[in-house]
Amino acid sequence: MRAGVQWQPYRRLVMTRRRRTIAQVACLAALSLAFPSAGSALSGAPIALTPTGPSPAVLTIPAGMYPFWINDGQVTQTVVFANGLCSLELAPGESRGCTFPLLVGEYAYTVDGATQGSIVVSALPPTTVTLTARSHTPPRAASLSLHGTLDWSVCCGPPISGPLHVPIVVLARHDRHHPFRRLATVRSETRAPDRGYVWRLNLHPDATTIYIAEVSYQPVGEQGRRRAWSRPFRVIVRRSARR
Repeated sequence: MRAGVQWQPYRRLVMTRRRRTIAQVACLAALSLAFPSAGSALSGAPIALTPTGPSPAVLTIPAGMYPFWINDGQVTQTVVFANGLCSLELAPGESRGCTFPLLVGEYAYTVDGATQGSIVVSALPPTTVTLTARSHTPPRAASLSLHGTLDWSVCCGPPISGPLHVPIVVLARHDRHHPFRRLATVRSETRAPDRGYVWRLNLHPDATTIYIAEVSYQPVGEQGRRRAWSRPFRVIVRRSARR
């Protein structure tokens, strides 16, 4: 009997701790769904649905984040976007978000058809372009292949696996005392694994030249232009040895 008396409190303690652990795991799982990990391409920004309206009424986020709503009221509430791309019905205590791409711009919505709210996406995702060649010192009249990559991120839409034909302008100057001038325009090709979209330009330089690549374009659906420049690449043309 004494052993039974000692066992019952211990058993209750184990069961209490087990329930507490399960509750903590469930809570962490819910938080991980609402707030993706730091390594995720996206992260969440919460909006509370209160009896007086959404809080904050105007949410400003950079591209790459997405909003989600938490119903803090006692009745079911409905979120409807003016662009018609998303509508949500949230029960009390429920949290959900929209999945359509949020590009730079402002997105208005209503709560229960009356209260106004909006999402302002304030910044473009990053874009980079590179320029390089196999040698900085090719011989005179030799063929030189300038090449590089274009890497641009899609904040909330599906990844692009096919060609991305974005114009890339190659500029050149002979020394730092002269301005860069447009040399040629090429287009990005298919995507290389872990390298971005490849581009290339074949030349036959006859003098020392500094090259730079520039990209400036507006993706379909975005309300701002993306611009990027590569680092300068200097090519020193070697004179042929005299016989």
